Amino acid sequence: MAAFADSPMLLREVSSRLFWGMSKVLDNRQGLVAAVLGLDDCPFPESPIQLQVVLPRGVPVGVLFIENAMSFDATTRSGSSLCAGMFVVYASGFKASAKRLRRPGGASIFYGQLGCLGAGEREAFERWLYDERQLPVFFWGDLDWSGMRILSTLRATFGEVGAWQPGYEPMRDHLLTGGGHRPEAADKRGQQPLAATGCSYADGQLLPLLDTLGFVDQELFNFQECRVG
Repeated sequence: MAAFADSPMLLREVSSRLFWGMSKVLDNRQGLVAAVLGLDDCPFPESPIQLQVVLPRGVPVGVLFIENAMSFDATTRSGSSLCAGMFVVYASGFKASAKRLRRPGGASIFYGQLGCLGAGEREAFERWLYDERQLPVFFWGDLDWSGMRILSTLRATFGEVGAWQPGYEPMRDHLLTGGGHRPEAADKRGQQPLAATGCSYADGQLLPLLDTLGFVDQELFNFQECRVG
């Protein structure tokens, strides 16, 4: 391992070299790596997280993280005023909550052609991401325990993240009218209940429904079904 210490290799690249092509052996073992090398910190960075971002024109008013790729695509193509002025971001589930996102080099950012591609708009997003400029941040994903846990972990990385009500309200209505599915019907038996997310809307209006009424996948709803209030 010491032979790689001064190289610009990622942690999984080092793992692959040391452990017969297995890239994940050193995941979450940075402390052990540092101890073996006699260093204060692990010298090998984790793989950058890929962020897909659609930028608004002009001054941004908020950030919307979307859990699922299909819903991200539908949202960014809709042209709806509900997300006007917002950075719309997709990072595949729990990856969006990784703390390394907020460090330069922790993310590979891909800007979508459906949004603005100007240098000023890109700089505005990166100032928010890396310099922790304050903007309202929201999350919209599946209405299940896993989705609520993503919301909770996003709050640990990005502060006061709220469940995005225009997306969750029709999903909540769907549950209340008997349209949900049980965890076992969608191979979600392993999802663990969550006592609270820290978001008052999610904790008061969404979590209490999951134990008794089941789950709803985000992809069930097209963006035209989202609403204000």
